[in-house]
Parts: sequence; C-alpha cells; structure tokens
Amino acid sequence: VYKLSIGAVCRLSWPSDRIIVQVLDDSTDPLIKDLVQIECQRWEKEGINIKYETRVNRNGYKAGALKEGLEHSYVDGCEFVAIFDADFQPEPDYLHRTIPYFINNPEIGLVQAQWEF
Repeated sequence: VYKLSIGAVCRLSWPSDRIIVQVLDDSTDPLIKDLVQIECQRWEKEGINIKYETRVNRNGYKAGALKEGLEHSYVDGCEFVAIFDADFQPEPDYLHRTIPYFINNPEIGLVQAQWEF
C-alpha cells in the first residue's frame, strides 16, 4: 500500500519547484520504516522533492505527526497543504481540482475532497 500511495502523490501534476512531498512515518515497526524510507529515496533519485520524517515518540498520534511535520523549516514557504492518509492514492490532477477553491477566496481555509474505493 505504501508504494502505491507514495507513488500516487509523487505523480501529482504540479510544478516540481512548487511541491514538497512529506512522508510522516509514525510506524513502530523497523522493517516498515526501512521499506518506506527506501521508497522515498527511490523517488528522490527520480527528482521528486520528497522528505521522509519520523518521530522519537508518537505524542498526539496522527495529529501530533501532522503538527510536527508542519514545524520543519522547509515548509515555511508553503502556501497550501494537502494531507493524504497512507492508503489514499490521489489522481494526478487532484491539486488542479482543489487548489482553485482557495484562489481569491480568503474565507475558505479547508477543502475536503470525496474519494472512492
């Protein structure tokens, strides 16, 4: 599942200089951590701006991981954040379909997209 999800996010149609793929791995299984990190390194070699992040604790669980992910200095210049669960595989045009809702709509702070299995 992780390969499909990471691959789908890395294939998003968006200017490469305007996207950072951040993989927040809260797994406690060393084997899974290694596999996910290797997959991230594979995409990095393909030229994707991908960051693999782990934590020393799981405080706050998913919300804690997201909070810590946003505290990295490399996200300071990011205007938008898209969050995908580990089993989600966005279509390549996902950002082109969602980001326009924010443009010239300062009262909109969140867009939730429907997805199907």
